[in-house]
Amino acid sequence: MAARILLALWLAVAVSLAACTDSPPTPTSTPPAAPGGVAPQTCEQAAINDVDAKRTRFAMSLFHYNIEYVIGGLDYTDRSGKRHLFIDPKTAAGWTNSKVEDWIVTETFAPILAMYDKHPSWGVDIELQGYMIEVLAARHPQTLALLRKLAVRGQVELISFHYAAQLFLAFPFADHARSVTATKAIFAKYCLPLSRVVFNQEGQAGEGRQRALVQHGYEIGVHPKNLWGYVRHGEVPWPWYSSEGGTVIVGPGGVEPDSGIEVAWDFFDDGELRSVPGKLNPYFAPLAAHSAERVAEFEAKLQARQDDGWHLTTVGDYVRHLEAAKVDKKAAPPLLDGTWQPQSTDSIHRWLGGRSDTFSSAEEDDKVRTGNAVARMHVNASQILLEHLKAADLEEPADALQMDMQWRLLWHAQVSDCSGVNPWRGEVMFGLDANTMLLETAKKQRSDWLERLGWSHVEVDLKTRTAKALKSLPGDELLPPAAPPLPVTITAAERTVTVAWSQPGAQRWQLDVAFGPPADEPCGTCDVRHLAVSFPRKSPKLAYCPGLIEDEVRTYALDDFSWDKGEAWLPLANGLVGLGKDWWAIKHVRQVHVAARIRPDVAQIDFVDESLQPASTPSWRFTVFKGSASDALQLANRINIHPVVRY
Repeated sequence: MAARILLALWLAVAVSLAACTDSPPTPTSTPPAAPGGVAPQTCEQAAINDVDAKRTRFAMSLFHYNIEYVIGGLDYTDRSGKRHLFIDPKTAAGWTNSKVEDWIVTETFAPILAMYDKHPSWGVDIELQGYMIEVLAARHPQTLALLRKLAVRGQVELISFHYAAQLFLAFPFADHARSVTATKAIFAKYCLPLSRVVFNQEGQAGEGRQRALVQHGYEIGVHPKNLWGYVRHGEVPWPWYSSEGGTVIVGPGGVEPDSGIEVAWDFFDDGELRSVPGKLNPYFAPLAAHSAERVAEFEAKLQARQDDGWHLTTVGDYVRHLEAAKVDKKAAPPLLDGTWQPQSTDSIHRWLGGRSDTFSSAEEDDKVRTGNAVARMHVNASQILLEHLKAADLEEPADALQMDMQWRLLWHAQVSDCSGVNPWRGEVMFGLDANTMLLETAKKQRSDWLERLGWSHVEVDLKTRTAKALKSLPGDELLPPAAPPLPVTITAAERTVTVAWSQPGAQRWQLDVAFGPPADEPCGTCDVRHLAVSFPRKSPKLAYCPGLIEDEVRTYALDDFSWDKGEAWLPLANGLVGLGKDWWAIKHVRQVHVAARIRPDVAQIDFVDESLQPASTPSWRFTVFKGSASDALQLANRINIHPVVRY
C-alpha cells in the first residue's frame, strides 16, 4: 500500500506540473498556455558566446545528474507491505524517494551551480531528466531559478533527452519519442533553454540514438570514449564526426594530435560524486553532506586550467569553434549500441541479464524488463483505445490525465536502476511494483472504456492503431510439434529443461524453453542462476536493428571493428538478430528480454541471464525465421513492437 501511495503521489505531482505538448528543443521555445487560460510567457533566449576561430585548446566538463539515482529511495515498502531498508536499517530509515531526491539537489547539484555562478566565463554541460526539472519546480524553486539564470547567460548548456532515466535502448522508439516530447514541454514551461547536445542515462549511445536525436531536433551526440574503445580499440578519436545527419564527438579524453586541436575534460561523470567527501554517491546520502573543500578543490582545478590558457567551454560552443576553424569533419566509423563503461559492465548486459558486483542476490533483470515490455504493450493499447473513444465523442475529461499518468509511470518503470548497475532490492521491487500497477490501471481503464463503447471485447492493433469490437475472444492456437530447423545449445546447470519446437508458418519456427527449478541439492560449483540459449552463427557479419531503429536492418562485417574484449552485448529492442545465410533469431521480449552476445571468434549468438532468482522457473520464447531481412524485420516488429492485443 505504501508503495502504491508513493507512486500515485509522485505521478500526480508530475502531471500537475507539466503539459505534454510538442515543443522544439530551441532556446526560443514559448511554453504552452497554462491551465485556466493563463497566457504563456515569453522566455529569454540563451546567450551565444563569440567564437574565435584561432582557439585550439578546449576544456570541457559534463555533469550527469540522475534524480532517480536510488529509485524508490533507501526506505521502500513494496506492494505486499514488506519494508526494505538499504544495508543499515537505522541509517536508511526515513530516507524515502523524495528525501533522497532532495539530498541530490541540495548537497550535489546546488553547490556546483553556486560555484559556476561565481565564474561567468566558465562553460559547463549539465545533463538531467525532465522529471528532475519538475522536482526542482515543486520543491527547490530557488535552485531552478539559479539554473535558469546560468542557462540564459549561456554558461550552462542544458542537456536532456528523456523524461526519466530510462533504459531507452531496450524499448521501442515510440516510447522514447513520447518521453522526449514531455521533456521538451517541461523545459519550455519553465523557460529553460534546451541545448542541441545529447548525452543521457548510463551513456547509452549508438547509431540509433544518434539518428533519433537528429529526428527530435537535436544535433550533437556525445559518444562515451570507453564505448568507442569497446569496438574501436586503440583508435584515437578525431575532434568531430558526421553521423546520421548530425554531429558526434567522443568524450572524455584527448583527440588526434594531427587535427591541431587539444581537448581536455575536467569532469565527465555522475555529478552527484563531485561535491561530497569520498565520492559517496546517493546510496549513502544519510552519511554525507556536501563538502566545501571538495568544491573548492574543483574550482581551483578549473582556475588553473583557465590560467594556463585553455578555453573553458561547453560542447556546443566547442563544436561551433570546430566549424569556424574549418576542422575536417570525418564520417563516423561503424559503432554498436552500448553504455559508457562497457569494459566493466559488459556494456548493456549489466541491465539486461548481467549480474551486479555488489547486490547480485537482489536482482531480477529479466523479470523487470519483460514486465516492462508487457506493460508498454498494454499502455500503448490503452492509448489507442482512448483515441477511439475520442473519435466516438465518448472521451471524458479525466481520461487524458489518467493516460498521461500511465505514460509517466511507464517511463519510471523503464528506469535503468531497476536492473543495474548495482540495484538494491528496493529498486528492483520498485520496477516490479510499477509494472503491476500499470497492468492493473490498464485493466480498469479497458473495463470502463469498453462499457462506454458497449463492446464485450476488443481487438487493438498497435501497428495500424485501430480498435474494433469483438463478440468473443478467439481460443488459443495449438501448434503441432516440429523438428528443430537449427541446432540450439541450452545452458541451465542443475535444472530440468523442456524444449518444444513448433512451426506456426512457412519458414518460421517457434522455440519454447521452460526451465525447471534447481535440483534439491545442486553441486557446490553449479551456477543455477545462469541460463543461456545459444544459436549458431553462419556468417562473419552482424545484422541487427540498433536501439531506436525499427525500420531497417543494419549489417556490418565483424572485422570492421577493433574489439577490446572480443565481444559486444546488444539490447535488441525488437528482438531481431541475424544468424547468417538468411536465418534469423527473434527473442519474444515479453517472455525473455536479456542482451545478446556477439563474439567474432565464436560462431554463435548467446542470450544470457545471470541474474535469475534461484527459485524462478522462467519460460523463454524465440522465433527462428528463414527469409529476407525485410521479411524478418516485419515479423520481429509485429511480434515485439506492434502486436495485436485482444481483451
